Amino acid sequence: MLRRLMLAVLVAVPAAFAGQDAAQARPAWIESLPDLPGRLYALGTADLGSNEGAAIIRASDRARLEVVTRLRATVQGRTSVTTRTSETQAAGARPTGAGDRQVRDEVSVGARAEDLPGLVVERTFADPQARTAYALAYLDISQARGSLAARLDQTRQARVRIGDEQSRKSRWRLRKIQDDLDRIDESIGLLAATGVGLDLRPTLQAERSAVDRRLQAMEGKTLPPLDLARTAMGLRANVTLPPGLQASLEVQITECGLQYRNMNPDLILDLTFTGGAKGPEFIFVDIDLYAGVTYRTNAQMTILEAGGLTLTRPVPLQVDQSGSPEGMVTQFRRLFERRLPKLIGEVQTEMQ
Repeated sequence: MLRRLMLAVLVAVPAAFAGQDAAQARPAWIESLPDLPGRLYALGTADLGSNEGAAIIRASDRARLEVVTRLRATVQGRTSVTTRTSETQAAGARPTGAGDRQVRDEVSVGARAEDLPGLVVERTFADPQARTAYALAYLDISQARGSLAARLDQTRQARVRIGDEQSRKSRWRLRKIQDDLDRIDESIGLLAATGVGLDLRPTLQAERSAVDRRLQAMEGKTLPPLDLARTAMGLRANVTLPPGLQASLEVQITECGLQYRNMNPDLILDLTFTGGAKGPEFIFVDIDLYAGVTYRTNAQMTILEAGGLTLTRPVPLQVDQSGSPEGMVTQFRRLFERRLPKLIGEVQTEMQ
């Protein structure tokens, strides 16, 4: 009799713990969104499919888009990837990582090409049994308002720096400020549903009027073209360039009629390299079972305004060579020399 009672207890205890695991398998936020002052929450889901990581990304994108949708935005549907905490569940076990920590990174959501600050993915959860990935996103309304106020002040400072300069470059910069003000205005409109950010509208309208007056003052005037001889360009690359190549590229910039200056330049020539097993490399090896070893250089060249605004389309700079990397630096330099003048021509056109 005593043995039967002990066996009954041993059977009952695991059953009780199994029920506890099942209850904790789904985070509470899946069933009921958190309700915290100053935050707007939304849930995103995606079919788990065969790739759990991709499903979590899709669920996160949908959660962010759902937040913006709740603000009555017109969403284009392109989002950037954010760092996140992932929770996974094996059959009959507790979800790993649940409740341990939270990673919050600012992300951007496409809403007519505007980013909405303060929008983050707080949690994700993958449930293999339900074949569903879940993501919880929220908008920090106070952070969004503070970020928009800071951006509005930055546009004011940019206008003040231009001053009374009468040139095509200053006109282009003022038009860019107009675009920035339009995007800020749009974000303020998104926040209007929360009642936050409307106090920024008078400052925005005053700044818009100041920019409009400056542009109207240039209407009908013959403005001097961009003076390359008085324009300084710096060079920026995301890899260490081979010995001697940096100096060669700098010389090519001056041969195109510009000054070369890395300290406070007017323009930045950005070289972004991709490829490499452990990150971007100037030359990386591509091994194929049939084609053998191929050495590659894969880069894009873009000209930016000093503040980081993109002035030109990305131009590819690609060199592929089998057997040996010898001579690839020379090929890259010649390719650079052919394409840089056309890119600078695009800048001159942009400044019209």
